[in-house]
Amino acid sequence: MGSDRDRDKVDRVEAAIATGQLWRAKEILSGRLGSAEFKPDVYEQLGRVLLQMGDDPQAGKFLFLSGVRRPEYAGAIDLFVRRHSRGGWQSLVGSFPASARAASWANLPPQVRDDLRALGVPARPAVEGLRRTLEKYPRSQASGPGCTAVSVVAVAIGLLIALIVVFFYDH
Repeated sequence: MGSDRDRDKVDRVEAAIATGQLWRAKEILSGRLGSAEFKPDVYEQLGRVLLQMGDDPQAGKFLFLSGVRRPEYAGAIDLFVRRHSRGGWQSLVGSFPASARAASWANLPPQVRDDLRALGVPARPAVEGLRRTLEKYPRSQASGPGCTAVSVVAVAIGLLIALIVVFFYDH
């Protein structure tokens, strides 16, 4: 019965795409991500729909998670990774939908596991999900001196600008 329901949803997605109702296809696919099971094919299909809608950053997220790497996906995936990995791998993983964060390492596509490791996500036992990895390695541990230095420089620049404004205002 579950497979008939899945087939019905796939048919509805295909019909929505065929009639140009990309927003409807997006809604149906987004609803399918709510299940506990990690479904790379749904991630890829949602990523393709988002690409057609011109939402490259969101498309990149779902295409990244699908594990499928095609030339036409590369720009969106790169954009997503660049934007969301600035704050470290925790920021990237934190941007994933709950179903992806709950997935065990063993259920992630091999390409996704490889890419996450290359981005600095610690390799965890296959039974642990990404959410558990985030709990073990909170952002504060990985932020390091680089983040602190950037914050200090930003504050110093702000103070310098304030002093210049006050100086010219008084004179």
